[in-house]
Amino acid sequence: MVTLKKLQQFKEYLESGAFIEDFEMRPKDGQEEMLDMIETIFQICEIADEVITKHFYRKWGEEVFKKTSE
Repeated sequence: MVTLKKLQQFKEYLESGAFIEDFEMRPKDGQEEMLDMIETIFQICEIADEVITKHFYRKWGEEVFKKTSE
């Protein structure tokens, strides 16, 4: 499991410009790996959005149902 601390560190790594510096210094295959990592993060965000949306949609739907049936 990825920790919040690790995610925050990676966010700071991106924001600081160090990611781009490292990217520029790497050979082509290393750059491809870094781009794959970013692509994976985008995929994770899409999946997280789907999972959380479904969870809250279901939860809010149950709450609305309970209120209308009272």
